[in-house]
Amino acid sequence: MKPIRLKARLSLAFFLVVAVMFAAISFAANGLLANQFKNYAINKQNQRIETFVDVFASRYVDWGNRWDPAGVESIGVNALSEGFLIRLKDQGGKTLWDAQVHNHGMCSLMLANIAERMQSQFDNFQGGYTEQTRELIVAGESIGWVDIGYYGPYSYSEVDLAFLKRLNQLLLLAAILSMAIAAILGLLIARQLTGPITRAIQTTRRIASGHYTDRLAAEKGPRELSDLTESINSLAESLGRQETMRKQLTNDVAHELRTPLAVLQSHLEAMIDGTWQADQKRLESCHGEVVRISSLVKDLEKLTQIEQGNLSLQKEAVDLQALMQRIDLNFQRDFASKNVQLNIQVDPVVIQGDTDKLSQVFINLLANALKYTNPGGSVRVFSHVTGNQVTVSVADTGNGIAPEDLVQIFERFYRADKSRTRETGGSGIGLAIVKSIVEAHGGLVTVESQPGQGSVFQVTLPLD
Repeated sequence: MKPIRLKARLSLAFFLVVAVMFAAISFAANGLLANQFKNYAINKQNQRIETFVDVFASRYVDWGNRWDPAGVESIGVNALSEGFLIRLKDQGGKTLWDAQVHNHGMCSLMLANIAERMQSQFDNFQGGYTEQTRELIVAGESIGWVDIGYYGPYSYSEVDLAFLKRLNQLLLLAAILSMAIAAILGLLIARQLTGPITRAIQTTRRIASGHYTDRLAAEKGPRELSDLTESINSLAESLGRQETMRKQLTNDVAHELRTPLAVLQSHLEAMIDGTWQADQKRLESCHGEVVRISSLVKDLEKLTQIEQGNLSLQKEAVDLQALMQRIDLNFQRDFASKNVQLNIQVDPVVIQGDTDKLSQVFINLLANALKYTNPGGSVRVFSHVTGNQVTVSVADTGNGIAPEDLVQIFERFYRADKSRTRETGGSGIGLAIVKSIVEAHGGLVTVESQPGQGSVFQVTLPLD
């Protein structure tokens, strides 16, 4: 079973969140509304009771300070139509009019209808017949008593219930509309969020199939999507560079091996055909080509091991001054034979590193400096400490490096002097090995150079 797509999950999550929130709000609103409407009904009921009291008192005055039977009956019948049962007594306690006597059946039916209406609308509604007695006073004198009966503690009329029903219908309609809007908004938001992800997936698949020039357009949206876009574009660029390097490496290896193999082939074929005799000189020539091939393969193996992170560093305390003094002894004869002055002034700084690997770094740099410095020139090695790192500089007065070559100087098989071959210019991977070893130590190697003014290679290593 395939997992649910992110867009569907986001849409569903947004819908559920809105649904739960609206349900909670609706529940709270419905409870608040019911309570407010209940208070409204009670207040309206009390107001009507006070109104009946005021009406009887004012009409008594209008009737000439006496009770008018027809007028009293009119008020009583009107009250009955509103759900109130009136019993009027004079100041002596004599009953002047009683709704129960006037129409007992109608009173019972009205109370039964109200009870049924309330109990059908509200489960477990506790209500029943309730009666309030009020004294009627005019000009400070009692003129009688009125008993007002009703279904209490409160009741709703048909109009009230119709209003509540309509209100609940509107709430339900609002809920349905909100759910629909939530679903649409959830889909739109999910599409907005997952659209860039979908495009990122499509682009990464194309990159995986070898289309390293494909790029994602900058996305407007959350920072995470922008970071994802930048990461994928950086990955594509990095893979493109790696693919270019791989192809270049294949071409370079083929080029580097082609010459010695061709020489070997031609020499061996000549000796097999009898054109040449297999004498000492020709065998030594063949052996020299084999040695060059073997050296190239070893250099490549070493560089590959370093770049793949398989380089094992035997770290120990390394005194850079003592290290450079040993290297100086090994190079004195070579520098003297070419008439190039070597001056080493390195402070006694101790770092943690692999002695053999660091020796190889400075041997390669000094060998390059000697190779590209003309007779009568000089090479100087010096150091300085800045903060928690030390920088060892190898400066020569050689031919210098062109600006267009500086950016590629640490790439494998790259030679700034195109006229040099492997025999005269080395394998072309010495500086690549230098860079990899220095970076494996957590350091950095840089170069500054101008044509005709020499070069300065700087190796910066951490002191900790």
